[in-house]
Amino acid sequence: MDTIPIWAFYFAAAVVGLELGGLATIFIQRWIDEEPICKPGGSKCPACNARLSWRDTIPLISFLLLRGRCRHCGEPIGPQYMLVELSCLAWSLASAYTYGLSPEWGVYLVLGIMLITGSFIDFETFLLPDRITLGGTAMALAASFVLRTGPTWQDAFLGAAVGAGLFWAVQQLYRLWRKREGLGTGDVKLMAMIGAMTGLAGLPPTILVGSLTGALGALYYMIRPGKGGIRGRVPYGPFLSLGCMLYLLYGPQILHWWRF
Repeated sequence: MDTIPIWAFYFAAAVVGLELGGLATIFIQRWIDEEPICKPGGSKCPACNARLSWRDTIPLISFLLLRGRCRHCGEPIGPQYMLVELSCLAWSLASAYTYGLSPEWGVYLVLGIMLITGSFIDFETFLLPDRITLGGTAMALAASFVLRTGPTWQDAFLGAAVGAGLFWAVQQLYRLWRKREGLGTGDVKLMAMIGAMTGLAGLPPTILVGSLTGALGALYYMIRPGKGGIRGRVPYGPFLSLGCMLYLLYGPQILHWWRF
């Protein structure tokens, strides 16, 4: 960082975040549409299926210039694309501020983008792709062997096992008690990924934040028409992901408050 101006690093982080956000939108749409993630041919309009040129797919800029509409048919594209890209931009800058130009920034940047991607898919489909949860778990465990900060490899494996095991137990107990599903298996796999990222010490504050924000989310789903009220389904993955990402940014402060 001594040889690179700080403004240049943050500018690069912003560009990287937007580019990864653009890739995240492609992954989200293709996964939801059950299309091959790496299929050739580029992006297309979800309304008219017209192929989009490079100038139509510049992260954030194209959406603003086109005012959120397809150049070919004029149909609204939807704000979720911009929200994904803005979320990835914000995460890239926040993690850059926390970790600086380091391997930790690169690893947690990618893992955070994966959490954001999975969260938007969960909001839309109430599912979490194995490519994100299991792939993220493998990446976090592998990174624990080489990163200087964060959990040790022993703590990462323990965090993954305890996180997944705890939520698996909750899932089974709820199934026995209510005779129906109350917690998805995707959330169990997600907790393996989160536990590997935060270690054992990061699980309690992550789950606490996820529970508190999830309760606020449940209120939204309760008043949203046509979704079954409070008995309707509420995606839990995005709120757990938020707790994990806040822990990655403010872990020492959170643990200090937690122990105090």
